[in-house]
Amino acid sequence: MKSLVGTKSIVQIASELRNPETGAWPSAVDVWRAIYMKANGTWSIPNGAEILNNLEEAAETHKERIAAAPIPLAEHFALVLGRKPNHSRGVGIGAVNQGAQERYRIHARAEAADQRASDAQNQAAALAEEVERLTEANNQLRDELRFQREELNSQKKTVEEQNVDMERLMDQKLEETMNRMMARMGAAGATSSIPSSSTSTPTN
Repeated sequence: MKSLVGTKSIVQIASELRNPETGAWPSAVDVWRAIYMKANGTWSIPNGAEILNNLEEAAETHKERIAAAPIPLAEHFALVLGRKPNHSRGVGIGAVNQGAQERYRIHARAEAADQRASDAQNQAAALAEEVERLTEANNQLRDELRFQREELNSQKKTVEEQNVDMERLMDQKLEETMNRMMARMGAAGATSSIPSSSTSTPTN
């Protein structure tokens, strides 16, 4: 298995086949098809179909071993194509090639840094949304308090006006009562000061 297909390496082709949403790497079966199967469904190498069948069988019989491997794609190919000292089996990210290992570590660190940056951006966006929500709630509460204060001031003014009207009405009633009492007292005094109409008959 060559390390290059045309101008692209095996690992570059595998990287292009990654899921754009989840970032999951393709299986060895998908990579093998992408490398050696032509657009018309035929193979560019004589044993293409045979190797594909072996990869599919290995995917079933060694499913747990492949999934538990540090690099499942490399482990899957190694189970079918075998292993060779200081050779990455064309994958470019095998555990036996020190240069490939270093590239893989750098790539993994870069992905981790991108993920941390993305998480930080998401947290900042969430924090900004929370601040906006709290600001909106605070403004709403302030408007409600202002409305309640205006309503209380209006009620206070109404009560004060009612008190003034009540005091004026009480003063008016008191004045009317005093006037009636004074009028009755005046009438009673005038009656007592009138002389008696009966006179004595003079004697001859």
